[in-house]
Amino acid sequence: MSSLTNGLINNLANSLVISAPASTQVPNQQVPAENPLDKLRDIHLPDQIDSFPSAPGWWLLLTVILITAGYFIFKRYQYKKAIRLLKPAKAELEKLRSLPSQAINAHSIATLSALLKRICLIYFPNLEVASLSGQHWLKFLNHQKAKDNTGEAFFSPENIQLFCETPYQKKTNINEPDWMSLISASESCITQIIVSAAKHKRSEVSA
Repeated sequence: MSSLTNGLINNLANSLVISAPASTQVPNQQVPAENPLDKLRDIHLPDQIDSFPSAPGWWLLLTVILITAGYFIFKRYQYKKAIRLLKPAKAELEKLRSLPSQAINAHSIATLSALLKRICLIYFPNLEVASLSGQHWLKFLNHQKAKDNTGEAFFSPENIQLFCETPYQKKTNINEPDWMSLISASESCITQIIVSAAKHKRSEVSA
């Protein structure tokens, strides 16, 4: 009887052990910390601005500026082209001015007159200039001064006499003051002719 009772108790204990839920052990896992940068949105860059404005008014203004700049550049080029002979002409005058007093003679006068004639043939019609000589030649040169109404003629009566008479005298030395006066008058004449031609060219471009 006792053995039977013990068996029943053992069977009951075993059934209780089997029916009891098995205890599960949860591993101690560390939850990762949340990164605050994950909440940031992507940076949106502004739209790229065009290099040139698309409005018609800006294009019109740019066109006007370019045309105006081109006009003034062309006008400046025309002026420099017209006045290009002034520097070499003055260089030749300086050579004549530096002649020693004993070398100033009829040949010097002829050389100076030839320089004036070369300049005039460039800026005036050949038929108007090529055949001029003597009094008519000096009158033509002085007339260029009268065009601007800026005072006395380039060449004085004494200068005209030197120009007209000296070339026909084989052995004639010219004193230095008269020669310097002639050189100065010729320089003024050449400068006036070249600058006036350049201004005329500029006015043609402006028109």
